[in-house]
Amino acid sequence: MSISTIRLVPTPPADSESVAAAFISLRLTRHASHSTETNQPSGEEVWLTDDAETAAHWIKDELLDISYIAVRGINAAALAESIRSELPMDDIPQLQARAITDRDADVLIDTLYRTAIVAYSGYDPQAFALLRWGLNDPDPLIRRVSLLAVSITGWEAFSSVLDEISKQDPVEEVRDQAARVREALKPGAGNPPM
Repeated sequence: MSISTIRLVPTPPADSESVAAAFISLRLTRHASHSTETNQPSGEEVWLTDDAETAAHWIKDELLDISYIAVRGINAAALAESIRSELPMDDIPQLQARAITDRDADVLIDTLYRTAIVAYSGYDPQAFALLRWGLNDPDPLIRRVSLLAVSITGWEAFSSVLDEISKQDPVEEVRDQAARVREALKPGAGNPPM
């Protein structure tokens, strides 16, 4: 049996109360809570299945300003599907549509981070295209946010793009960040299936 992790990003305006209600309806038991008051970048609640072999982690990442669910354990796929039936979740096509229709910088930043978290579990060509698009944005802030999103995925498929950015971007900070992200990519991660 393999243990996997699946990340889900509830569609706004999901909050702790609605997530807790969904978890309770799925008969999950709250196991632990880690407070954000300890100068940590995130808060976390851990909810377990009856057999304690699978957990749903409700994570509030204050650095990215995003809350998401990480489902881990032997039955992660089944629990993730059950959670999706209880709460509306962002998916890559919705995020692509949002990026195309709303060019507000804050919305685009949120969309890029959400894309990286949703796509974390494995290579997705649509997510790759959206993040690649962000790497070419005329705004250096959006390019830097896209680089952070690429680092969240860890996909080696971005290697050649990052090499190019680290040599040719007109902004030194973007070039430097691209080089650092390139060095941190995981070998074999996020390669398109053959």
